[in-house]
Amino acid sequence: MHLSKFARRACGQPVLQGKIFGGTSAPSRKWPWQVSLHFSGIHICGGSILDAYWVLTAAHCFDSEKIVEAIDVYVGIMDLDVATRYTQWLEINRLFIHPTYQLFHPAGGDVALLQLKSPIVFSDFVLPICLPPSNLNLNNLSCWATGWGHVSPQGKSLKQLQEVQLPLIPKPLCQLLYGFTTYLLPEMMCAGDIKNEKNVCEGDSGGPLVCKVNQTWRQIGIVSWGRGCAHPLYPGVYANVSHFLSWIQYYLNHTPIPPLLTPSLSSSLRATLSTFVTMLASLLVW
Repeated sequence: MHLSKFARRACGQPVLQGKIFGGTSAPSRKWPWQVSLHFSGIHICGGSILDAYWVLTAAHCFDSEKIVEAIDVYVGIMDLDVATRYTQWLEINRLFIHPTYQLFHPAGGDVALLQLKSPIVFSDFVLPICLPPSNLNLNNLSCWATGWGHVSPQGKSLKQLQEVQLPLIPKPLCQLLYGFTTYLLPEMMCAGDIKNEKNVCEGDSGGPLVCKVNQTWRQIGIVSWGRGCAHPLYPGVYANVSHFLSWIQYYLNHTPIPPLLTPSLSSSLRATLSTFVTMLASLLVW
């Protein structure tokens, strides 16, 4: 793999061991692979760190003629309005959309890889997530989703990263709940706490669904779509990472690392300035 010294940190091993609709605020350092994507200063999607140069997210985050150069990548951030010394702002070097995106289903192939222009600097607050094996047994796993999406039916969202534990829903049951007019592709998986009305929502798109396997966190899903996140009978639908594993690994292994840029600002200072601009932009909108 084309990995630099920046990437040599164990994946899926946060220092702190163990919105999301119905979720709670996440403790710092618990989900160090979480990414926030901003377009024109506003959070639009989540994502996850795979290594120093790569972020995994959903393809639909780049719909609506969004200009890739206008999308900012933030890591090491918990509160969207507050940058810390661990917050880093990065730019996208290349975007890879899965070739089957929307080819066989309106939300099919909903996977995207972002190669960054400069490497992420890892710390206890910023670490990569592990990819799953292609044959991962999904039975009896403890899985969690994280993000900054809506936390109420009225569309309210919080600036603090939210977390929620979600049971995996068997594909036949998920298909039954959605109705057979809404076909679920083999590459899709479902999760949601139907009983307690907990689910992912708008703004969580592209974020990770992670499960702890043998003391290591692995990302099994990417938040993709659903039908009314506040409705308890419709689980969230995710792109199954194992299904796209060979495609992901191909680009990670065969894409050259971009030449290192000469930094004009430190990562933390750039993040602070960018977050300030984001806050100012939101004030101007209101």
